[in-house]
Amino acid sequence: MYNITVGDRHPAVICVDLSNVRRSLLALADVLSSDYVEEGLQEFIEEFSRTDEVMPEDKTVGFVVVNSTKRVLSLSFASIPEDLAHNLKADADSFRKIGYDVQLDIE
Repeated sequence: MYNITVGDRHPAVICVDLSNVRRSLLALADVLSSDYVEEGLQEFIEEFSRTDEVMPEDKTVGFVVVNSTKRVLSLSFASIPEDLAHNLKADADSFRKIGYDVQLDIE
């Protein structure tokens, strides 16, 4: 699940399939570092938001919380494969490079 706050816009909350988390995280860093954040955010939502029906066996394994005004990214994941956890920690550097404070809680 993503909770993204950009400027004065109401937070966007979207569900992203775990198989797209890394790609979406890197794409979000690109959006937030662009000159057209609001337009890019809309495209990001259209591309990565899960549109299939949520099933009873589905579960939320993590959260990505972004506040562009405060320049904070928080990643919190549990029960994910070790290689994905390692890669997400490394991918968080793309936010540090654009001046974000990064908070990690990845098990």
